[in-house]
Amino acid sequence: MNCILFPTDFSTASLNAFGYALKYAKTTQAKLIVYHCFTPGADISEEMQAIYERVDIENFRSKKDRFPPFENLIQRLNLAGVKVKYVVEEGPFIDTFKAYVARKEDKIDLVIMGTQAAKAGMFDIFMETNTSVILEEINKPVLAIPERASFDGAIDNIVFLVDYKEDEKGPLSQVMKTCEAFGAKLHILHFDLAHGESIVPLMDRFKKSLPFGVTDDVIFRSIDTINLKASLSDYCKTNYVDMVCLVNHKRNFYQRLFSLSLTQDLLRNIDVPIMAIYNE
Repeated sequence: MNCILFPTDFSTASLNAFGYALKYAKTTQAKLIVYHCFTPGADISEEMQAIYERVDIENFRSKKDRFPPFENLIQRLNLAGVKVKYVVEEGPFIDTFKAYVARKEDKIDLVIMGTQAAKAGMFDIFMETNTSVILEEINKPVLAIPERASFDGAIDNIVFLVDYKEDEKGPLSQVMKTCEAFGAKLHILHFDLAHGESIVPLMDRFKKSLPFGVTDDVIFRSIDTINLKASLSDYCKTNYVDMVCLVNHKRNFYQRLFSLSLTQDLLRNIDVPIMAIYNE
């Protein structure tokens, strides 16, 4: 992995996610780019003004290698070996952010960002917000970290949600590499809401067609349920899941998972980071 891009607004949710970004960069030996974008002269909230005064935004712009608020976190987490670059740009966030991702010299492989539910009462991963635009248009995997997620420094269990479709195999291979890097167990889950014929033959065909071997660290499970939200939450709690992954594809069944009501319930109960993986 070359570079991880970490957009920040200096909020508590963003700083909390920085620990995940650091650990991910350390494990994958990637450069971590801390990115902030603002529009000079634009009206900003009192909260944002206070943040800018605290971090000294002009000083932040000049610090390409070291910046105290983040360096303090790096030292506290004992992750001093991570190569960190600080970037501040001017302009509308989405346009400027997309342009930065597109620059070939930085070779962005993953975006990690903090998200919060408190301000608008909702987690905005798949809503008409900046986050949804990022997911739809930058064509990069995005790992969204809930504000209240607690990181113990390890990623031991990763869930990948499947509907046993062909276009899930490429992203699944990416997740498998992540599991290998972190030494994590991979849980490949399907939720059977139709309650029709046995899903086992479909699962077996999918398993045999995968481009990697299935080891003891890969668990296939089909869960028959009428309450997908409760079943997913229970599974994550019972199995100490550290991350839930899904394919970011308009036609994918699990796009429906992240309706407003499900995502609110999921974050309220388990606070698990969610990775949406772009697929053509």
